[in-house]
Amino acid sequence: MKKIIITIVLLPVVLSVFGKSPMGKTWVVFLENSKYEVYENLEQTERDIELMKKALENYIIDSVIHKKNLAKNQMEEFFYAQLRDMIRENQVNSLMIWYAGHGKYIDNTGYWLPVDARVDDITALYNINYLREALLAYSEYLKHTLVVTDAGESGPTFYQAMRSIPQNRHCDEITVTKYSSSQTIVSSGYGFAPEPSVFTRTFATLLTHNINPCLPIENIVNQLIMVASRNNQPIPRFGKITGMQDEGGTFFFIKKY
Repeated sequence: MKKIIITIVLLPVVLSVFGKSPMGKTWVVFLENSKYEVYENLEQTERDIELMKKALENYIIDSVIHKKNLAKNQMEEFFYAQLRDMIRENQVNSLMIWYAGHGKYIDNTGYWLPVDARVDDITALYNINYLREALLAYSEYLKHTLVVTDAGESGPTFYQAMRSIPQNRHCDEITVTKYSSSQTIVSSGYGFAPEPSVFTRTFATLLTHNINPCLPIENIVNQLIMVASRNNQPIPRFGKITGMQDEGGTFFFIKKY
């Protein structure tokens, strides 16, 4: 009689007791600015964001907030007060902020363009150093922060770019989630961000076709760089957010099971 050997493949311990993510309560905020008063409208941005939202459906995300077409005062109020209060009240542990829209880089400072931005009026732009100041107020609640900017001309403001391609991480390194992280990805650095966004579509495709129980952000970044290089697209920039606590942890996307 032949012996039947049953092999049980144990996935890396990516979920703690009762199926909770080791990233803790995780929120994603999409800020989509596409309908501008003065600047050219971005016709594909809404579709790109919906693609990302669809890709994230297979991951443990506790809440997705989608803000659309905010004026400057609305952006300031949302990041300084509304989002801070929601994070505190809901005890959020991990946060990804994704901006899609126009960007500017002026005098070594990066800006996101509100929908009411004016040409040659720097005071009408949203200085993303203001975002960092707002995020500092979240730091006592958040363990992991990831800011993704899919905008042209946003530049390397507010972060320390990595000097080399980051090393891939693996799901058996999930224990690094106990160390804080404050990371950011900029799709195009100084260059023009094409539409539709190759950056967003590549990001969404990587999430959708991932077969592992987790997907670390470093692995996504490396693939984004490879695809951009192959297609002569602007090279994404990845780094740590200046002035925010980072203990060497990283942002993991944890799959549902």
